[in-house]
Amino acid sequence: MDNSPVRRGHVLTVAALFLVLLIDGYDLAVTGQILPVIASTLGVPTASLTGAFALQPMGQAIGGLLLSSLADHFGRKRMLIALLALFSIATLMSVFATSVAGFGATRFIAGVLGGGLLPAAASLAADISSIKRRSTLVGIVYAGVAIGAVGASGLVALALDRIGWKGMYLIGALAPLLMILPILLLVPESPLHLARIGAPSTDIVGALRKLGIEVEPGRRFKEAERRSGSRISLIDIFGDHRALFTAVLWFTCICGQICVNLFGISAAFFHEFGGVSVASYAGYASMAGGASIVAGLSTGFVIDRFGRYRVTAAYALLGALSLVGLGVFPFGTAAFVAAIVSAGFFVVGTYQSLNIITPVVYPAALRSAAVGWKGAVSRFGSSAAPLIAAALLARQMGVTVAMCAAAVPLLMVVLLAPVLAVLERRMRARASALPARSDE
Repeated sequence: MDNSPVRRGHVLTVAALFLVLLIDGYDLAVTGQILPVIASTLGVPTASLTGAFALQPMGQAIGGLLLSSLADHFGRKRMLIALLALFSIATLMSVFATSVAGFGATRFIAGVLGGGLLPAAASLAADISSIKRRSTLVGIVYAGVAIGAVGASGLVALALDRIGWKGMYLIGALAPLLMILPILLLVPESPLHLARIGAPSTDIVGALRKLGIEVEPGRRFKEAERRSGSRISLIDIFGDHRALFTAVLWFTCICGQICVNLFGISAAFFHEFGGVSVASYAGYASMAGGASIVAGLSTGFVIDRFGRYRVTAAYALLGALSLVGLGVFPFGTAAFVAAIVSAGFFVVGTYQSLNIITPVVYPAALRSAAVGWKGAVSRFGSSAAPLIAAALLARQMGVTVAMCAAAVPLLMVVLLAPVLAVLERRMRARASALPARSDE
């Protein structure tokens, strides 16, 4: 598997996982855009629904903490099917919400279930990929979230007046159900997971053949002397000399997420400090959105070619310079357009590279848990972004200062990327020096 070229089975599996995360991205984005319509139906002010909406990303963080390790225990494919079915039910429940509390409860449940989808999908993509193409395939799967959000915006613009907000949720409920059959038929369980739990050789051979990796007839695999431990805890993620690397990676991811969030609300800075209308800024922001999609799809390929920490540092530096350029160049000029497109690519590309590092570096036995915990920590830590924005707005610091402040977290990433490279080398060297355990 580590040396296999990309085959038809890899393409089908990655495509299915990409669609799974596209559904997850659609669900969160569509909720944010149709809140005023839902509020009108429920007969409440839109502001009263914002708290209910905030429960969904909170649920995603909690789902990453609670559900991600289950994919390491029960298997990636099994968890994906179960979560998709439950996610469909939770989304459908939102259609029948008749109060703010009921709507908030359904969104929280959907968030929790969605928080388990991403770790399972990302870890399966990493499990089946060769070393040479691992970052590329994982990056494509991750890009489904952002593209799903963009697709939600387009669908709201085209169909909301025709099918209403309930129709938007019905689409979101039907899509997960439609994905279950392709996953059952086309997507293999992780061969690494099957080997780790001591599955029969026929199951492992079947999973490999779904990927297009042929095995000699009659080939049998040595069964593990005992099944791997079923409990994955925070201690495991920090174990085997991973503690310092994990801590630094989590802090680096928080910095990346804070910058993404500050860039996402930069319209408020230009409106308050520069008198730029939200609609005018949105036109330029759409170009940044297109660049961010390109970054999401291409960053993994660039990492496979040039190295994850080198790319992370370079992207972060260029992203920081782009954000500073937004604050320096006059609004609407050619230099401003270049800066906002560049920021869309490199800010999102930086965070995409940080997302890719986790499933690529951590061992398969706890890969999903590592992805889930990293995502949850990033979401909780990035709650500092609204506080930073509020302070900048309250003190009337101006566009230049605000955009320079947004660039600071990326400069931290520039400094921490080489640290992560050194820590990973030390971590791997120490791990290889340990005697192999009987269940590995």
